[in-house]
Amino acid sequence: MKLLATANEINKTIDRLIKQCQSCQIAVAWASTGTKPFNRLRDHQGKIERMVVGTHFYQTDPAFIETFMQHANVRFVRTTDGVFHPKLYFFRLDGDFWACVIGSPNFTAGGLGGNEEVATLITDADDGAEDALSQILLAISRYWQLASPISVKQLEAYRQAWKRKRRVLKNLAGKFGEPDDDSDDNGKHPLDVDILQMSWESFFDKVKSEEMTSFGHSMGARLQVIQAARQLFEEYERFDAIPPEGRKKIAGLLVTPELDYRLFGSMLMTVQFKAAVNSDDERLTGLSHALDAIPLEGSVRRGDYLRYISRFRDAFPKGGAGLATATRLLAMKRPDTFVCVDDKNETELCKDFQVKLKQKHKYEQYWDSIIERIRQDAVWWSSPEPESGDERLVWQARTAFLDSHYYKEKDAG
Repeated sequence: MKLLATANEINKTIDRLIKQCQSCQIAVAWASTGTKPFNRLRDHQGKIERMVVGTHFYQTDPAFIETFMQHANVRFVRTTDGVFHPKLYFFRLDGDFWACVIGSPNFTAGGLGGNEEVATLITDADDGAEDALSQILLAISRYWQLASPISVKQLEAYRQAWKRKRRVLKNLAGKFGEPDDDSDDNGKHPLDVDILQMSWESFFDKVKSEEMTSFGHSMGARLQVIQAARQLFEEYERFDAIPPEGRKKIAGLLVTPELDYRLFGSMLMTVQFKAAVNSDDERLTGLSHALDAIPLEGSVRRGDYLRYISRFRDAFPKGGAGLATATRLLAMKRPDTFVCVDDKNETELCKDFQVKLKQKHKYEQYWDSIIERIRQDAVWWSSPEPESGDERLVWQARTAFLDSHYYKEKDAG
């Protein structure tokens, strides 16, 4: 009997035994691709006597299922009663020799790599080996009866659900960053990001300190912009019903002697967006229809946001509007939930959140890797609402006020 005290040691042992064995029987809760043992087993599928893999919580990679689904000796546990949770690797060697690894690691990149894992290697040479062998084989037989093959149709349904759950699983891991990167070392933990750990008091102090900058910004001016937008959304049922000057205030397209409405994101240089806001045709109707997806009160769900994005993009079939314009409108309608991401704050904000906004997935990244993490992990966002005054007004628009923290003028030239 031998204790395998690290994931790396477990990885090497299982890989070696797959290579050496005459046949193997494996039962694990979850499995993924991308490890040496996976590659070894994929290339030696004829050695699989029985393999049972669970799919609970959509933790098993569809690519793993696809690799082995046609194998007559591989089944998957798809029932929802309880959780299928064993981690057992049994190997028949030459003659009557055998070995078995039993412990904490799943057949995943984490279990055989990045996680803290422990397992025991037992063999035919150990005391009580005969009884152990009987119990091991009995357990695997029982698991086999719980499982069944998976069809192409079932795999596709699982794959779609797995894609939807990836974001949730990443959040449960307490990390964020690139939503399409599932590596175990990807992303920062919330405790490593200062802005998420900032208290409400510190957050508010930072907002107030902007009055000392040279950019003409101030907490008071920003609050006036927020309040003006709020009043317009409350007074008019739809965005296209708001008078043109009011729409320009919301869209960051207006400067008056009294107030610069470009605070929280100037959109003066966005030709197509500006034309749509100033129009009275289907372009304006499209923007209004998009904003209808976002409730003025209550929780904003990911589905609401994605519905808004879909409609917003439909309003610009020839292009000409992007994440900055989309999030400007969001930040004005729901400043408690959204921040406008533009060229003045994107670099520093994305650096903190360890996100590179990619053209193909930037809208999903904005929600999954920025907004969702704020709502889940930011101390200041979850702090109680202050009782009164400017502090209460800033709290009610706290996500939009991230612009105060990250705003940085571009160097001339």
